[in-house]
Amino acid sequence: MSQPIDQPFIKIQDVSRQFGTVAALKDVSLNIRAGEFFSLLGPSGCGKTTLLRMIAGFEHPDSGSICIDSIDMAGVPANRRPTNMVFQSYAIFPHLSVAENVGYGLKRSDHSKQEISARV
Repeated sequence: MSQPIDQPFIKIQDVSRQFGTVAALKDVSLNIRAGEFFSLLGPSGCGKTTLLRMIAGFEHPDSGSICIDSIDMAGVPANRRPTNMVFQSYAIFPHLSVAENVGYGLKRSDHSKQEISARV
């Protein structure tokens, strides 16, 4: 199912996440349209990685919802989500170029070389 270009592809609604007494995220809401270039900027510890990990399915919100292509991701495991993630430093391959690192997940998903090239 593909959304019209004016509809959000990723919809984050009132997402909160606590780690003990620390609020990593509190009531975060945002929409990202298909094909939109989106950046998260902020100081260390402000919740950027936590939000990305929740979109990817490695963390789960304490409250709120994350929908991708109009599908609620609650209960959808990371390996079943239409996402890829390149970690800050520990999981990149130093022997690969930036493009090869970005395209690695697509290659593992059996996408064609032409599709990988276009998407990277």
